[in-house]
Amino acid sequence: MKWRVFPLLLLSSVLLFQIVCTEKILVVTFFESKSHKITYMGLIEELAKRGHEITIVSPVKAMKEIKNVKEIFTIDLEKGMLGSRFNVFEMKEKKTSLNPFMLVDEFGAVCRQSYDLPQVKELINQKFDLIFFQPLFNDCVLGLIHRLKAPLVLFFPTTAPTFLLSKLGGDHPPSVTPNLFLGYSDEMTFPQRFFNFGASAFMEGVLRFYYEPAMTAIYREKLGHDIPNVREILGNTSLALSNGHFSLSKPKPYLPDIIDVGGIHSKPAKPLPKDLEDYVTKSGKDGFIYFSMGSAIKGNQMPEERRKIFLNVFSKLKQQVLWKWETETMPDLPKNVKLSKWLPQQDLLGHPNIRMFITHCGGGSTEESIYHGVPLVGLPMYGDQPMNAKLAEQHGFIVPLDWNSFNEEQLSAAVNDVLNNPKYRDNVKKLSNIFRDQPDDPLKRGVYWVEYVMRHKGAPHLRSASRKLNYIQYHSWDVIGAYLVILLGTIYIIVSIIKFIARKICGSKKNTQSLKHKKNQ
Repeated sequence: MKWRVFPLLLLSSVLLFQIVCTEKILVVTFFESKSHKITYMGLIEELAKRGHEITIVSPVKAMKEIKNVKEIFTIDLEKGMLGSRFNVFEMKEKKTSLNPFMLVDEFGAVCRQSYDLPQVKELINQKFDLIFFQPLFNDCVLGLIHRLKAPLVLFFPTTAPTFLLSKLGGDHPPSVTPNLFLGYSDEMTFPQRFFNFGASAFMEGVLRFYYEPAMTAIYREKLGHDIPNVREILGNTSLALSNGHFSLSKPKPYLPDIIDVGGIHSKPAKPLPKDLEDYVTKSGKDGFIYFSMGSAIKGNQMPEERRKIFLNVFSKLKQQVLWKWETETMPDLPKNVKLSKWLPQQDLLGHPNIRMFITHCGGGSTEESIYHGVPLVGLPMYGDQPMNAKLAEQHGFIVPLDWNSFNEEQLSAAVNDVLNNPKYRDNVKKLSNIFRDQPDDPLKRGVYWVEYVMRHKGAPHLRSASRKLNYIQYHSWDVIGAYLVILLGTIYIIVSIIKFIARKICGSKKNTQSLKHKKNQ
C-alpha cells in the first residue's frame, strides 16, 4: 500500500512544484513584422507549455491559439506604416534610403497610437514576473517597461548589433566588428576599418542625439517625465538572447548576459500537404525552386517589367517553381509556376527535392536556408539584407543580384549557375553542418536562460560593471589622460630642473670668468 501511495505523492509534488514555479510573462512590441515575431514564437510556445502565463502585445495578429497565451493586438501596420505607403520596390528603384533611424515621425505616430489604446493602458496596473522585449525600433516601449518594474530579457531577431550591446557593457571595437549596414567581414583592410569606424561613430551620434531623445520624449509624454532615458533603462536589462551564430556572423566577445540562440526557430521539415507534395515532386529528379521576398515585401507591388523577367526565366526551366504571391492569380502564369499567399517555408526548404531558394536575404530566411542546406539566388532590398547577402557570398552559397540593374539574361545565368554548379550546395551543406553542430538545442537554451532570470530575480550577478562606465571610462581614456598629464608634468619638471641647474652652472662659470677678467686688468 505504501509503495502505491509514494508514486502518487511524488506526482502530486511535481505538479505542485510546476504550479508554484509558473510565472507571468509579458511579451511586448509596438513595431515588428511577421518575420520578426516568427523567430521568437517557438520560444514563447515552449514557455507556455511549461505552464507560464504569457501575454503578448503586438501589431502582428495571432497566428493560432496557444494554451496559456493571451494575445493583445495593437495597430494593423499592414494598413499603415508597412502598407501601400511603403512600397519597397518603388523605394529601391528610386534609391530612396529606408534608414529606420530616420523614420522617427512614423515610429512616433505608431507609439503614440499604441499608448492610447485601452488594452495597453490596462497593462500599467498589472504585475508581471518578466518582460520579453524585441528592442529593434521599439525604444518607445521602454517607458511602459520601466513602469512595470519587472526583469527585462531582450531578444534580437538577428545577431545582436553592436549599438545595442554597447548599452549592456559589451562595447565591441569597430576594428573587428563591422557596421550593420556596410556588410564587411571581420577581417577588414585599413580603408574598410576607416569607413567602418566613421559609420559606427555616425550611427552612434544619430542614436544618442536624435533617435533616442525622440523616443524618450514620446514615452515621457504618455507616462511621465520622471522616467529615465532609453540608455539607462536598457542598461538595467537582465539578459539578452541573440539569434546569431559564429558560423555566419563571426565570433564576438560576449559577456555572460548575452546568449547566442542562433537557430532557435529553425526546425526539421514536416511532411507537406498532399497538393504541395504532388506539385514539388511533379518534375522528378529536376526538383523545384522556391521564390519568396518575405512577409514585409509584397510581391504584388512588384513592377510589371520585373515580374515579366521572372516569368520568362521560370518558363524556360525544367523545375517546378513555387512563388509566394499575395493575390494567387496571374493571367500569364507558366504551367511550371504555382502561386500562393502563404507557404510552409521551412517544410519546403527541408524537402529533398528543393534545388534553390530565390530570396530577399532577410535574416530569418538566410538562417533557415543555412539550417536546411539550400543554396540561394539573392535579391537584397534594405536593412540587414545586403549584409546577409554579402556574408552568404563570402561563404560561397549565393549568387547575388542587384534589384535595380539585373536583366533577364543575368537572372537566367544566376539561376542556372546555382542549379548546375555543385559548389553552392556543397558550401551551404558544409556551413549547415557547423551551424547545427551545437552542444544543446537553441530553443531549450533560450527557455533555460529566460527561466534562469526569473528564478534569480533578474540575475543581477550576470551584469558587468562596464555598464556603469561611459565610452571614455570604458576605454580608459581618462586614465590614459591622467598618465599623460603625469608623464608630461614629470618631463616638464625634470626639464625645468635641468635648465635651472644648467643656468646655475653656466652662471657660476660666467661669474668666475668675469672675476678672472677683472684681475687680469
